[in-house]
Amino acid sequence: MSKVSAFIHGVYPRSRSLAQTTRDFDRKRVTVSELEKEQAKDSAALLAVQKTANFAFLEDGKLNWQDIFRPVVTATSGMEVGSLTRWFDNNSFYRQPIITGKLKLSVKKLDDYFIKPTSGRWKVTLASPFTFAKLLDDTTTTSFEKTLAAITKLYEELFIYLAAKNVSFIQLNEPFIPYHKVKKSEIALLGKALLQLKKAKGKAALAVNGYFGDTTDLVTALAGNKAVDVLGIDFVFTPLAALPKKLPHAIIAGVVDGRNSLIEEKTVITRFVTNAKKHFGDTDIYLSNNSDLDLLPEPVAKEKVRLLGDVTKSFK
Repeated sequence: MSKVSAFIHGVYPRSRSLAQTTRDFDRKRVTVSELEKEQAKDSAALLAVQKTANFAFLEDGKLNWQDIFRPVVTATSGMEVGSLTRWFDNNSFYRQPIITGKLKLSVKKLDDYFIKPTSGRWKVTLASPFTFAKLLDDTTTTSFEKTLAAITKLYEELFIYLAAKNVSFIQLNEPFIPYHKVKKSEIALLGKALLQLKKAKGKAALAVNGYFGDTTDLVTALAGNKAVDVLGIDFVFTPLAALPKKLPHAIIAGVVDGRNSLIEEKTVITRFVTNAKKHFGDTDIYLSNNSDLDLLPEPVAKEKVRLLGDVTKSFK
């Protein structure tokens, strides 16, 4: 019988206090210790609300990450931080990674970013290797397949590092494919890359989560992939009826909108979950946000986190 639980993923919004302290730090108005103190406050508050909601896995919200790529870029020789670039069609930005030579990961530098919660099962969200390869600038080749191969090799080392840290769940977020309606032949390249990562992930569950568009093609293409334990679906854009039934994977159901401040209605989500259980059959469902929550005000994001916990209680 399928189980319904919940968790969040990706970048979480900073409180007003932390946002101001971060700006002050960038302008050299506060010290590193003052910034870390504010980050610790936000982190404790985020972990508390997840534990209260009885989430299956805990995330740290990436409160000390400058953007989704930065830890990997910072820890990798042969890669540099590039220009400020808009994150899809949102009012958020990242520094474009630039490949300048052969890539080599320094795992010691990752310790500043991957901070394990003191209790609970730890979950980590990363950009998928496909999105990473599409959004960077590779000065060493014009072949996307070679770029993807280089990023996948880098991720093998990253996965081994996370496995050694006893990470329970690795989620690869894939917004590029749904947003750009990528052809199935290109999605197959992602499927091949995932198979290369199967051994490196160790005992951790591996998820691929699509968002910023209809994820039907992504789910269909990856269904049955031996490296993938969980498939994530953006139900803000994806009709349930369009998806394959009885998938051989657990499901991440993106049911709260990370780009809309309106709080969803509990009854509406509960009704959807009931229908999804019938559609997918005997598979576990993880309720979650469809995309990163960092575009929302922090109090709104917190209410959406609490809502996910409330809905799961209806299915215990």
